[in-house]
Amino acid sequence: MLLKMFAILLAAFLATSPNAQSNGDGPRLEFAEVGTVRMPYLDWGGSGEPLVLVPARCETPYVFGDLAPLLVHRFRVFGVWARGCAASGPASDGYDLDRQIQDLVAFLDRLKIKSAIFAGHSASGGKVVRLARLFPMRVARIVTFDIIYTNVPDRYVAEFQAAVAPNPSAAAPQSLESHRRDFEVWELGAWSSALERDFSERTERLPDGTTKFRPQAPGWQSAFIADIKAGRYHETTVGVPALFLVAQDLDIERVKRLPERPQRELLPMAESISRARSDQLASYQSNGSHVRVVPLAGASHYLFVDRAREVAKRMLAFLEETRR
Repeated sequence: MLLKMFAILLAAFLATSPNAQSNGDGPRLEFAEVGTVRMPYLDWGGSGEPLVLVPARCETPYVFGDLAPLLVHRFRVFGVWARGCAASGPASDGYDLDRQIQDLVAFLDRLKIKSAIFAGHSASGGKVVRLARLFPMRVARIVTFDIIYTNVPDRYVAEFQAAVAPNPSAAAPQSLESHRRDFEVWELGAWSSALERDFSERTERLPDGTTKFRPQAPGWQSAFIADIKAGRYHETTVGVPALFLVAQDLDIERVKRLPERPQRELLPMAESISRARSDQLASYQSNGSHVRVVPLAGASHYLFVDRAREVAKRMLAFLEETRR
């Protein structure tokens, strides 16, 4: 009777705890020699099909710390760094998207994995879409978390940021507190210990106690911009089962939280972004019934943080349904 009661209480706790962990140890940091780089990766353990989590741009896989523990009972969960970012160090042969994709394939080879599920956030959503097209035999299914946007006016980001911080100092180092404050404005209040860990991994502390972001490898940003302009992050052909989880009308929700004047000025741009977003998502859905687009109302761009349990539930259902 007591054991049964304990099991019920434990299940209730896990169902309500926002950051429930599969174990108290956290992921293991490992390294794999892939091509010309020494790729760091996280191994959360688990059993079942391999699932590779790919963070946006130069973020670290620690950002998935809320989601990964919810998946380890069904998958062997890994998280990877991009070449030229943080602990991966510089690469002698460049940082373009296709080289990053080749690193992902080489990562599978290094771990003797025939094929895996890939889940990418933001720009890495576009990365895993292209990966699936170029190497369909190595990709079982894909999931994207609020995939990179198209047709965002350059001035929108600058004007939104100006509304958030009217008197910014570009040279001022960031503290965790200032980073969190800006992040929560952009991301509808989302924050977690996983995001804090990602911030700490991507920054270094200065003698005065403030922090600054570690620089990307020279050439990383220019390669990223060149790939964006060439449309490589915005491919819409999807041949494998794919789940697109998206933050519904995110920029409209962001703008609605601003004071009245900037809200009035920015809302037309936010609505334009939302219309373009709908067209973008329709192009993914047009590939056929093997592609599923799921909008999440009120979610942030980091929906695997603020909606971790819902995201895990939808992933598990889709990946089980589309299992080959």
